[in-house]
This record gives sequence, C-alpha cells and structure tokens, in this order.
Amino acid sequence: MKPSQDTSTKDRLLASGAELFAEKGFDGVSVRQICAHASTSMNMIHHYFKSKQGLLDAIIEQYTSNVLGVPMRLLEKPARSKEDLLSRLELLFETTLEAYIEHRSLMLVVIREQTSPPALLQYMDRFAKFLEQSKKRGFVRKELDIQMVTGAMLDRILNQVQFAPLLKRTYGIDIMNDAKYRQRWCASNIDLFLHGIVQVQSRS
Repeated sequence: MKPSQDTSTKDRLLASGAELFAEKGFDGVSVRQICAHASTSMNMIHHYFKSKQGLLDAIIEQYTSNVLGVPMRLLEKPARSKEDLLSRLELLFETTLEAYIEHRSLMLVVIREQTSPPALLQYMDRFAKFLEQSKKRGFVRKELDIQMVTGAMLDRILNQVQFAPLLKRTYGIDIMNDAKYRQRWCASNIDLFLHGIVQVQSRS
C-alpha cells in the first residue's frame, strides 16, 4: 500500500522502503521501485539517505523509537513488589505486541535481513536485568533461567506477528485486527509465562 501523499517525502521513503524490503528483501528491490512507490523522484533517496543502504539503516534505526521505545521504559526501574512485577510484565507483553503489530514492516525487514538492531539487544539486556533484580528481591524463583524466559517471551510475540497472515488463512484468527482475540491471546500467554501449567500443591 502506497504511503499517503499527506506525509513528508522522507517519511514516504521510509514507509515504502520498509514495505518493499519486507516483501522482496534488500537485494530484490531497486531505488527506482522505492521512489515510484513513494511517489517521488529518484534523487530523493540520495538527498535524505545517501544510498539504498542508508535508507535501510534508517529504517532499522526506527526500531529504537517506534518499536521498542515504550516497552523499554517499563523496565527502567526495578519492581517495587511482586504485584508491581506482575503488572509490569503484563503491560510489557501487551505493549511489545502492539508495537510489533503497528510496525510489522520494520520487524519483517529486520528478520529478512537477519540483522540485530542495537535497540533489540538493549531490550533483551534490560529485560534480563529487570528479572535479575526481581530475583534478588525474592519476587522471581531462584531456579528461573532468565535468558530463556526473555527469549521465549519475545519469540512468542515475534512469531505471532510474523505469521499473522498464515494464521488467519489457516485458522481464521486475526491478531492484527481482532482486538478481542488479541486481548484474549495476551491474557492467555501472560498467564502461561507467569503461572505455568501444572497446579502446584500447597504444603501444609
């Protein structure tokens, strides 16, 4: 879908580049195609980004502000209590999912080009430190493998958004547009990650 003419030329190039790189890959799309999609002249990529590679770099940099900026702010301070930890993790899961849905093209570009944006590494590092601090305060089980949990949570979200069209065709579920299903999906996954499956018997 072509970006709106109401947006700036630079923003149209970023949007068009993200969409076409996600669909065809960096090597599969030309500067001419990107500019045509953005309804602008070919010299505009050089003007704003110097090259097609510069445009790709700018698109990946958007990860910091557009995709992971809000979720990462939830991890800046340690949890004050177990209730605060649970509340923060629920909100983290929901906001990360919403960010990836809103900026799915950016996510697909990163996956397709097999790159690791600094913001993604920072997110994982900050998430791990947040859980480690919670473990030291007694809010998280000592046996918990933090690196595995942080990776599993993010992978769950990434896979659901990446394969959203396939899931819609196969199972008729639409996490991209069905708010009620998305809310239920979040609640179910949060419950799984926070409380597990097996009923733990209380010791008398």
